[in-house]
Amino acid sequence: MKWLSNRYAYPLVIFAMIASISLQTAWLIQLFNVQKVQVKRDLEQAVADAARMSEYLSVVPGHENNENFRNFFLSPEWLQLKQAYTSMRNVGVSSRFETELKNDSTLINIGLKIANKRSGPRKRKVVSVFDDGETLQSVMAADRKDLKRMDSLVEVECRKQNIHEDRFFILYNYKTGQPESAKDLNRIEDADYQSRHFGYNLNFFIHTYQLVVPSVTKTVVYRMRYYLISSLLMILLTGLVFRFLFKVMRSQRLYTQARLAFTGNMTHELKTPVAVIEAALDSITRYRLANDPGRMENYLAISKNEINRLNMMIDKLLSLEQLDNGEINLRPELYDVQQGLENVVSSMRLRNSNGSVHIDYVPSEEPCFVNGDPVHLTNVFYNLMDNAIKYSGPDVHIQVLCTSVGDQIMVTVQDNGPGIAKIYHERIFERFFRIPENADIHTVKGTGLGLHYVKEIIAMHGGSIDVADRPEGGAAFIIHLPAYHEI
Repeated sequence: MKWLSNRYAYPLVIFAMIASISLQTAWLIQLFNVQKVQVKRDLEQAVADAARMSEYLSVVPGHENNENFRNFFLSPEWLQLKQAYTSMRNVGVSSRFETELKNDSTLINIGLKIANKRSGPRKRKVVSVFDDGETLQSVMAADRKDLKRMDSLVEVECRKQNIHEDRFFILYNYKTGQPESAKDLNRIEDADYQSRHFGYNLNFFIHTYQLVVPSVTKTVVYRMRYYLISSLLMILLTGLVFRFLFKVMRSQRLYTQARLAFTGNMTHELKTPVAVIEAALDSITRYRLANDPGRMENYLAISKNEINRLNMMIDKLLSLEQLDNGEINLRPELYDVQQGLENVVSSMRLRNSNGSVHIDYVPSEEPCFVNGDPVHLTNVFYNLMDNAIKYSGPDVHIQVLCTSVGDQIMVTVQDNGPGIAKIYHERIFERFFRIPENADIHTVKGTGLGLHYVKEIIAMHGGSIDVADRPEGGAAFIIHLPAYHEI
């Protein structure tokens, strides 16, 4: 799988993301076009409903309580008939439309005249007849009033359809079918929607109304909002999944590399005491040191120390295995942190009595007790001080502080080593991780398990551990443990 993860993983992911985005885009474009057609249909229906209501309101005075009257003029059949009649003037048919309103009924007379022969173009004669007492001025005023009502009804119907686009209307001369202003024709060339011509008054015919909407994109996008959000979330989720997979693959690769490095380091760590013991026993046998008790005792002491060291490494591995499997059961008791630190410091001083290691222990003036496991907490302190000695160079100076701050016991182990780069402050507590120095060549051999063990044990005690770089050089490990309080 190495060839797949390293060579082809990124191109495959990029291809998959491009394909996913392309498919989502194609689907959204198709949906956009469908929704655009639907919005135009809704606008057409809105204008038709407004025209039907406007015509009804123009003839309703005196017939407000007549259900038949209302049903007829608000029926879609009447609107179709009226629209067909209005359109007849464009196909060479002359027409006559008369309405007569009476108390008991309303008479509508529609007359059509179709020529038997095709005649040359001639000027049509349009006759407008007004009721008694009406003048052209009064009719034009009434037309403007009805036009305003028509536009208001269109606005109401558009709101019912949740259409809130910029719009305008164009008036056409009913007699000629031409717009009242020649400039209006230029305004509708690039418009997304333009309605049919609708009449809006049945008492007289002066103008027809056409609704124009320059753009319906805002409404279409609003209606597609859930689809757009779902597509965006789908693409985002796909990207997050791929990112997670890459992160897992990278962690797996790093983990594998760390295991290989751990195997190499551990081999050296285990081989060293075995080699020392082998050399000591070989010297005892070869040089017949049974006759020299002093030298034999020295070699046996060396072998014993190396066996103890070997046992400690094995115990560390077993402890971490038990820790990962959840098999470690703490045996908490009242534990004096200062006493534990003093014992570990004394042991370290005795172990490194060659004069190159200086350990300063600064105890707290107040008692520092925690409810903890003495064995594991002692191992934690030992690990931190052992690391400080190993990584501080030839001249080691370590400072150990213990303080009581509120309900927390704080233990600090400071060294004068090279310090730890900030990018590694979190990773040094990972299992098998060791800070790279020079192409994975470490001047100090180790397993990369100590700090992982330290963090896990501290966490099991309800505490935390942090690392910081000291301004004067070196690193400082700071442990926070909950102080013991009697209930």
